[in-house]
Amino acid sequence: MHPASPFVHGWLAIIGLVYIYWQNTDELSWAERFSGDRLIWTVAGAGIALLVVLIFYFLSWYFTRYKLTSTHVYVNSGMLFRSQKQARIDKVQGIDIAQPLVARLLGLAELRFDVADSSESVLRLSFLRKADAHALRQVILQRARGGRPAHAPEAEQAAADAPAPADPQPAMQASPLMAKVPIGRLIASLFLQLPVIIGLLACLSMLVLWISGVEGIIAGLVPSVLAFGSWFYKQLNQGWNFTASASDTGMRISYGLADTRQHSIPSGRVQAISVTAPFFWRMLGWYKVEVNVLGTKSDDADNLQVLPVGDFESVARIMGILLPDLGVENQREVLATAVSTGSEHGFIGSPERAKPLSPGAWKHQGFLATGTTVISRYGWLARQASFVPHNRVQGMSWIQGPWERGRRLAGVRLHSAGGSITGYVHQIDADTAAEFIRAQTRRLV
Repeated sequence: MHPASPFVHGWLAIIGLVYIYWQNTDELSWAERFSGDRLIWTVAGAGIALLVVLIFYFLSWYFTRYKLTSTHVYVNSGMLFRSQKQARIDKVQGIDIAQPLVARLLGLAELRFDVADSSESVLRLSFLRKADAHALRQVILQRARGGRPAHAPEAEQAAADAPAPADPQPAMQASPLMAKVPIGRLIASLFLQLPVIIGLLACLSMLVLWISGVEGIIAGLVPSVLAFGSWFYKQLNQGWNFTASASDTGMRISYGLADTRQHSIPSGRVQAISVTAPFFWRMLGWYKVEVNVLGTKSDDADNLQVLPVGDFESVARIMGILLPDLGVENQREVLATAVSTGSEHGFIGSPERAKPLSPGAWKHQGFLATGTTVISRYGWLARQASFVPHNRVQGMSWIQGPWERGRRLAGVRLHSAGGSITGYVHQIDADTAAEFIRAQTRRLV
């Protein structure tokens, strides 16, 4: 690994030492902390502790090695307790590139391997020079596709000796750009979500009460602000500098504010797709797209977000990569109906007797079973359309509560792997739901 790798994690130890010293001298003034004999002993003790930490990280780096063969990637680590991790190259579905903040400042990157039988990264190479990480990723993916170059070692060495590219995303420019999220649209989309509006109003109300002299309100204000701030930053980080590009195997996305991420999404591993339009977004024609993917897992969410916010054109381009065959000839028109409302192109909606149960959503609810995909839509304030290919359905659930049973209504959930997205045929005629389940069972068989 790169010799600077220990410093990517070592700075946390330095922050920890400073915190421990500050907590043990909280009764002293600022001048007393940094004067006289106390300052000398503090510097000496901190220097010894820092040296021990650096030696530990150095030994951890020194005993960590990786090896690339024609069939496997091996990572050996450990000084006292040795361990070896390996990943079969022919099982590699994608290799993601991650750059935490400190690694980004040092020009380093981490490779995370996603394989066919895992929902998490089973192997990580932390950290390599960014140019080396991109070159090694290309070599491994080429071997995974069975196209091992004739002079792979020479190619790897040439890539390792090459200077780091000036562009922070060299691989992204080589592929056609499918979608890009402007910063202004991203920030506006965050403040136009009901959870953000409710959270801001709640925090503002507690702040006004605290200023007015209400005792004890600060105990609820601080945790609320911290929780809201953490959620807001996570959403901002997932959409900051977001780009989605077509690749030879599917799609590649890149995003990140303080730390950057790059995910490779093989189109053949997509299990389900969700297109969501929150209430205020619908007025502007904005949508969010998430997917269930086998062998690829986001660090921040159960479902992988492939478009934080975008217009219909961006959604259509992304759908054309991840699910190119909807099983109909007029795919664009069917997609437009799926993410909006209406009964055109064969969509079957909820009957009028569902109006008392879903007064705001019954006209929007509906589904369409094409030759390849089940398209369902539901929701009232935030509307969602789900796309589940027939050959990705893992199971079905019959949903019918007492109110639905009394009105001869029923629902069907379609379950898939790789995430929490489900197809939901909601509050349709019970006979239609039963016939749909029988037809879907025949397709699965």
